Amino acid sequence: MAKVIARPGLRKIRDHMVNFPSDLHSEKQILLNSNESVFGPSVNVASAIRSSLDRVERYPENASASLARALSARFNHPAAQIVCGHGSDDLLARLSRAYLAPGDELVYSRNGYPKIPNYAYVNDAIPVAAPDQNFAVDVDSILSVVTDRTRIVMIANPDNPSGMYLSEESINRLHSGLPNNCLLVLDSAYVEYVDAADFGHPAGLVEKSENVVMTRTFSKIFGLAGLRLGWMYAPDSIASVVSSVGITFPVSTTALAAGIVALQDKTHTDRVFKLNLEIRDEFSSKLKCLGLEVIPSQTNFVLVGFLTGSKTAVDAHRYLEANGIIVRRLASPAYSNYIRFTIGSREDMAITVDFLKDFLSQRKE
Repeated sequence: MAKVIARPGLRKIRDHMVNFPSDLHSEKQILLNSNESVFGPSVNVASAIRSSLDRVERYPENASASLARALSARFNHPAAQIVCGHGSDDLLARLSRAYLAPGDELVYSRNGYPKIPNYAYVNDAIPVAAPDQNFAVDVDSILSVVTDRTRIVMIANPDNPSGMYLSEESINRLHSGLPNNCLLVLDSAYVEYVDAADFGHPAGLVEKSENVVMTRTFSKIFGLAGLRLGWMYAPDSIASVVSSVGITFPVSTTALAAGIVALQDKTHTDRVFKLNLEIRDEFSSKLKCLGLEVIPSQTNFVLVGFLTGSKTAVDAHRYLEANGIIVRRLASPAYSNYIRFTIGSREDMAITVDFLKDFLSQRKE
């Protein structure tokens, strides 16, 4: 009897994160594993969510358009060029479904956002990994692997899990080296945390190009990770295509209510930016004093290397989780001796530093 068989590319998909341990039962867990905002959403969001419950029996007929108008008001982008979805992951998947055919190539940075190859596999396209420079995206390396079969170049900027970024000059150079029939996708989930003077906002490149898009999210600085809400800014023709391949009613009633209110409270996001910057720098400095490698970050997390001594990142991971501190390790061999720490509250990070001190003091030389 014949079997129902999925597309062959799906067999190549692998987990990109080390699984969260389900058997830990610490009384108080500090969650530093998924890059959510410990500071939560604006105080006004909860009230908006409660009010939205009176309408959940109805489909949100105009939710995407309503949210696009709110995003347009906040960021000064034309609403017609904004596409909303079920998190930025939904939009990256839609872009790939719309612009990748079997045999096409998707180019990405080898140790960049580890989910990117999956967008190729699910469409029977070919992911092409460009070597990086110590986890940093290498423009020349990417351009060197672009061929006449390349349809998408996709990078996260700032990147995850490294936290590093490409400057405006580097992004412009990357774009100028691509053929016109190649789409440059800039996953900008962490853009609100950037303080580097030479970064350059990706919206500017979208506005002067026909083959550049950026994706954004409410999951990070807006503190709405649990509602799965994202958006994309793109040229009109691409926005129209990506809208057409989305699910019906891609933004829920509750997510819409929360998103609109979150966008209106700039005081909250300014406060979160400031706190994250301060705590990130403090945490990074303390870890460097412990002799750990800290990759410079422009995000709400830091990647930390355990490169010397007899105990590894695996040991540190187990030790921290046994003490209720849940952190993230990546499945890629390149990150085998690294841990990614989301930036939590000052108290969370101080406790984490203390446990790391204890862990490191116990290692055998």
